[in-house]
Amino acid sequence: MRITLKQLMVFDAIARSGQVAKAAELVSQSAPATSMALAELEKQLDTRLFERRGNRLHLNAQGALLLPLASDVLERVNQIEHAFSGHGEQLAGKLSVSASSTIGNYLLAPAVVAFSEAWPKVQVELSICNTQEAIEAVAEGRSEMAFIEGICLDRRLSIDAWHSDNLTIFCSPAHPLAGRRVALSALANERWVLRESGSGTREVFLSAVMTKGLHPDIHFSFGRPEAVKQAVRQGHLMGVLSSLTLAQELERGELAEVKVDDLALSRPFSRIRHTGRNDSALGRAFYDFSLDWLAGQGLLAAG
Repeated sequence: MRITLKQLMVFDAIARSGQVAKAAELVSQSAPATSMALAELEKQLDTRLFERRGNRLHLNAQGALLLPLASDVLERVNQIEHAFSGHGEQLAGKLSVSASSTIGNYLLAPAVVAFSEAWPKVQVELSICNTQEAIEAVAEGRSEMAFIEGICLDRRLSIDAWHSDNLTIFCSPAHPLAGRRVALSALANERWVLRESGSGTREVFLSAVMTKGLHPDIHFSFGRPEAVKQAVRQGHLMGVLSSLTLAQELERGELAEVKVDDLALSRPFSRIRHTGRNDSALGRAFYDFSLDWLAGQGLLAAG
């Protein structure tokens, strides 16, 4: 068996783009040559690696098994080339990272900007999504690592504690419960607007209150924190979001916190990686930089 780097590059490009034509652009060769390289790889491995759905190619089980291994090989080759290029002291290349909404928007986005300013030859692709989508991105090899605020049960992935966060229950300043400390039972008849299914914020909140016997009356679910805040401003709805997302509105008096006795709404922030893929030099550098930079900015709670 003679698997070539070209074949692995083509496979990696198709896995990330979902189309042969787009992959051909990524590897700077014709679409027929790209298609042939994939066919040769599948013949050598004696297995199909993709299944077609509509006009896109999706990894099957065998392809999902190969992707982190192929990515690891390509990254090691990149490290070798970089080490002997005469620029071994400089970081360069592309890093794909996913993050669930709160972490991505309020922590990693500014960290990515700072990292890119420190290392201008590095391109960090940050995909901001919900927790489940971030898990899938790492499991399928589209992201080297992800930072999530929910629970990950995927056995293909390793989970490292990163830091922690607190959730805040809030309402309009005109709401009767605005600024008060109440028992959980006082929320029994309230109507709620929450983040969408798959959101770590939603999962943590529902798990905490349902364990204590409260089953929230959920009237709306939205995919963005701003939509949740706006819905709460407009009516008599209650909401719950990360304290990171509410700091300015609470300080300005646009929204009001509701404190609840005996209800712990803290949650861990975690980093996830594929067990079959080693950290790249860029990945390690970005992870270390983000911790130091965010701590220096006072943006991380003690973990």
